[in-house]
Parts: sequence; C-alpha cells; structure tokens
Amino acid sequence: MNTSKTGNHSFFLLASVAALLTCFAVIARDRSAASSVIAVGQKAIPFHAKSVDGKTINFPDDYKGRIVLLDFWATWCPPCRAELPNVVDVYNQYHDKGFDVVSVSLDQPRQGPALMQFVKDNKMSWPQIYDGRYWEAAIAVQYGVHSIPFPVLVDGDTGAVIAFDTDARGDDLAKAVKRALAAKAKK
Repeated sequence: MNTSKTGNHSFFLLASVAALLTCFAVIARDRSAASSVIAVGQKAIPFHAKSVDGKTINFPDDYKGRIVLLDFWATWCPPCRAELPNVVDVYNQYHDKGFDVVSVSLDQPRQGPALMQFVKDNKMSWPQIYDGRYWEAAIAVQYGVHSIPFPVLVDGDTGAVIAFDTDARGDDLAKAVKRALAAKAKK
C-alpha cells in the first residue's frame, strides 16, 4: 500500500476544506464591511471614470431623471454569470422607462479584450468600467466591495441608494426598479 498517495489525498482534502471555510468567513466579514459603506437612503459615492469605450462617466450626475444599477461583477464569477440574464432582462424591460446600468468589472489584469467579447456575446449594451485591478479596482474599493455580484440601485436625481446586494438581485431587482420608477413618475 502506498501511504504517500493517501497522505497527499488527505492533505489536499484538508487544504480544500480550510480554503472553503476561509472563503465563507471572508464573505461574511466583507458583506458587513460593504454594508457599512452602503446603506439604503444614504448617498451613493460619486465617482468619475472612463468606460471601456472611452466615454467619461460622472456617477451619479450623468443619470439625472433615471434609476441606475451600479453593478460590480466579473466574467470569471459564476454567480455573476448566473445573475447576468436577469440584469439583461430587467435592462431590456425598463431601459426605455428610465432605467440604466453601469457595470464595474473586477476582471484581472490584461483581460480587457476577453471582457469586451463577453460583453458583446451577452448583449450587455450599457457602459462597462474596467481598470484591470481585480479586487483593487478603484470604484470597488471606494464602495467596500469584497464579494460579487454586488449591485447598488441608485436614484440618479438624488444619488440615494434604493437597494443593494441581495435586495437588488434576482426577482427583487425588477421589483425594486419598478417601485423606483413608479415613485419617480409620481413626483
């Protein structure tokens, strides 16, 4: 019997379990860190950035009269990819009614061409911000983002956060956008 193979298998299994537990601990800690930076009713953190097509984005000032989703994501992120069809559907359904999306990619350095192909293939027709700094992306750091997807729904007129994180994903995204647009129409 070869005990070194058994020992190696056990080592890798223990290392995998330790990495998984560390990942869950980081996600739990980081959700509360992002929540301390972002809260419903609080003003979104303004920024100026260049989109991948070279246009300057002044957030949230460029979105007066609109509801805008600031969407932190990456092409390598399975939950982001799973959420993407929902974001595309909500964008297509509500864009003409006053809804926009600005995506901030946390893709790794030198992934710009792959990101652009992914955006094209997935019909993401809204602005993409990508600085190639991965988890240290400037806007993600400002917003305290440590897990993705991390959506932040903002009223472009007031700059106020309407919903964020799990309250702006899945079916809740369409509901939050619909409520926000209806409230804006009443003003």
